[in-house]
Amino acid sequence: MSTFYIASQGQQQGPFTLQEIEVKLTSQKINWHDYIYDDKAEDWVLLMEYAPFTVLFNSSFKTPLAVVKNQADVDPAKQRIWFVLKQNNNYGPFSKLDLIQMLQSKALHEFDFIWHENMTSWKRLAEVNEFSVKEVKLLFEKHSKKKEAADKVFFRRKFARAKVDSLAIVHDKQKVYKSVGIEISEGGAGLKIEDGKFEKDQQIYLHFKPAPEVPAFNAICKIVSCKGDIYGVQFLKISAAAKTYIGNYTKKKTAA
Repeated sequence: MSTFYIASQGQQQGPFTLQEIEVKLTSQKINWHDYIYDDKAEDWVLLMEYAPFTVLFNSSFKTPLAVVKNQADVDPAKQRIWFVLKQNNNYGPFSKLDLIQMLQSKALHEFDFIWHENMTSWKRLAEVNEFSVKEVKLLFEKHSKKKEAADKVFFRRKFARAKVDSLAIVHDKQKVYKSVGIEISEGGAGLKIEDGKFEKDQQIYLHFKPAPEVPAFNAICKIVSCKGDIYGVQFLKISAAAKTYIGNYTKKKTAA
């Protein structure tokens, strides 16, 4: 029988069977924002993102998922199949166009988790192919031909994003936090911050340590999204040189 390791409160535990981990989740001895080591991915992933636990995770919501059936004759972009995770509860179902409008109005961010019944697990929106720059562009062109108010409907990323793996230091003028950069763009970054307790719109100070093709830089940032210890930040102040380096790096990665 396969066994797995988990990481909770900074400590590695295990090995456990999947059944033992389910018992720990149900009894709240561990939580959905703890990590499990995925041998296939060769990386630690959130328990809520691990496919074998999706059914259990979905059953943990206070509000049951209300899946809308019989939508085959509806424009796929208007089918209400998408759910959004906010404050440990699900909201929806929404259509693809709804989510794009929510992105545009900043009610939803690329680091937020989304799901529909044909997905094996919840994923950050930025990781879902249906919301890639290419797919959104195709949708934009399709609905532009119908003379819809496309500029009011479609969200297009201002900056290309790319994965990164770099140590970083975050502080809020009171405490210093260890962090890891997991994604970066000219406009902001995705950070995994140890023991962070930040609120949306809170201002923080970031020192990004050097990584391959990305130099060290400092930035004043604003928290735009948070889920567990994963934070999305917007750069409020960053040097032009750092933005140039980051821009060249992300363009190279997204073009690959």
